Order: sequence, then structure tokens, then C-alpha cells
Amino acid sequence: MFTESYVRQNTHVNLRHVHMSESQAAQEFVLVAHRGNSANAPENTIVAFDFAVDSGFPHFETDCQLTADGAVVVLHDEHLGRTTPGAQGAVAEAAWADLRDLDAGSWFAPAFADARIPLLKDLLQRYRGRAHIHLELKSKQPELPGRVAQELLAAGWVTGSAGEQHRATAVAPAPALAAAAAPAAVHAPAAAPGLQGDSTHQNQNQNQDQNIPDGHSLHPHPHPDFAVPGLTITSFHLEQLHRSLTLLPGVTHGWLVHELTDDIIREALAAGCRQVCPRANVLSAAAVQLPAAAGLSVRAWGVKDMALLRHVVGCGCQGATVNWPREAREELLRVQPPLRQAPQAGHGQQGAPESA
Repeated sequence: MFTESYVRQNTHVNLRHVHMSESQAAQEFVLVAHRGNSANAPENTIVAFDFAVDSGFPHFETDCQLTADGAVVVLHDEHLGRTTPGAQGAVAEAAWADLRDLDAGSWFAPAFADARIPLLKDLLQRYRGRAHIHLELKSKQPELPGRVAQELLAAGWVTGSAGEQHRATAVAPAPALAAAAAPAAVHAPAAAPGLQGDSTHQNQNQNQDQNIPDGHSLHPHPHPDFAVPGLTITSFHLEQLHRSLTLLPGVTHGWLVHELTDDIIREALAAGCRQVCPRANVLSAAAVQLPAAAGLSVRAWGVKDMALLRHVVGCGCQGATVNWPREAREELLRVQPPLRQAPQAGHGQQGAPESA
């Protein structure tokens, strides 16, 4: 068993076992729009991300992988077809020129036939300063973390050295990388305009919080790993997280897992992760307490219905990905009266299949 004594000996945190009611936990819960608002628009398209952000959900999750010519594309499946009717083959074997004009929306509804597969740089430019992107390194491609770091640098989401961080929280310098590595080591997300680590921006958010309709959280002070604007990099592949953490030590990284075990918690801590992301239906309150006590935030995935949503809230998770954030917000507001006015919710729970 992953005991309290182990946590005390191996982490530099104070244990706090807080037994929250479901309504208390609901106040602090962060709803992450899974592949955008994928219940109302085709997953992993600009229209789905716009739908989420414009509806008051600045947290959204998405996936990235590499094409044959090194473009970082936003796409969940490693093979074409499910969301790109008529297209076939592996994404990693296709050039960006072969993907850029594919119809990525009509599978969802004919009205979305103009939707296309985005590049990561499109998202970084479009949502800089106004969203928290939960970016999954979907593939095992060894070059993927380096290319992602390059795109983050180019778009200004992270800075290249501690001296260029402006008001961002200082972090220790990254280890030197070999010249063959794609980008230079990068550190904390850049401050301007108000990215993760920008204390001035965060203070302004807190002062204005009671007046701004905001669906991503029902609490004015969510866990610091969920600051808006912000960035979290996740993966099921621990080796990808190791590569990414070497390049981006100041960015929150989360390990997507199918269960919470002693070994997983130890490995996440040893790797430098600040978050674990377990499957929703394996969780219990006792399981969530120990990674939280070790300083890890907990964000669930695989929340396929309202019963599982209530379950992960009651277990003490800080957040979860959902296909239907507006309906999820309605449910949390039903559990706990709103601390502030939220935009009117809509309907519909179709969308992306259950997966991280």
C-alpha cells in the first residue's frame, strides 16, 4: 500500500486529508472540454474549440501527432478515416499537404463539411492568452515532444531562458541539450499576454472573478495547475513525458493512466509530473487522496455520463474531461448553487467516443 509514511519520506509536502462533501468538491471542479465541445461540433476542429471557449469553457483538451514531413497536427486517431470520410492510411505516413484539405466535419453533420484538421500552431496562435490547453502527445513518435516544444516557443507560449520570462514564475534552468535536439531547453510559460505563471494577470482574474461568467470552474480559486491562461502536456506514454519534461521543465505534465497504483504514483513523481489523469471508473476517494497528498493534481478522463461525473467530483478530483461541458456545468450547478452567474447551457451529449 502507498502509505502516508511513504509520502512523508519521499515528498516535500504536508499531508492534508480533506473529506469534502460532493457539493464542496463541485465548487472547485474544472470542466475540460474534451477535444473541444465535441458534443456540439466535430472533435478537434477549430469550430469545436471556439464553441467551448466562446461558451465560457477556456479549458479544452486536444491531441497531437506528427505527419511524415514533421507537421504537428491536431488529430486523435493515428489512422485516417473515422473523422475524415474517404481518407485512409496512417497519419505518420502522410504529408501535411495530403491532410490539409480533408473534410474533418461532415462525419458529424453536413453543416460542418468545411471543417479541416488544424495544425498545433493554429491553436497556439488563436487561443494564446485566453485558454488553458490540455495537450496530449498522442503518438510514440520520438520527435514529437521536440516539435511541440518548437511550436510552443515560436508561438510565445513558453520562453527559451529564465532571463526571458518577464513576470513568469522562475524555475531552475533546464539541462543543456545536445545540438541535435530540435529546440533549446525551455522553461516556464511566457508571461505576456497573461500566460501561466503571470502573477499580475492572475491577480486581475481574482479581483474580477465575481463579475465574469466563466464555465470552466465553479470556484474562484481553482487548483494552480488549472490556471487560465495555461498549458498542460499529457500522454499515456511515460517515455514521451520524459522527453517533454527535459525540454519543458516549467510546464505542468500529466500522466494519463488506466488506474491509480502505488507504482504509478511513484513513477509520476520520479518523472517530474505534477498531475495524474486516471480513468474515471476506477477511482475512489481513498485512491485520489494519496496522489493529492504527494503534490499531484488529479484530472479524470473517460467521464461518459452524469453518474460518473458526480462520482469523480465526490472522489476529490480537481477536474475531468467531458464531451458535453455545458450539460456538465448544469449538473454541478444543480449539486451546488452557483457562486456566480454562468452562461445558459445547451443540450446534446453526442460527440467524441470515450477516450482520453
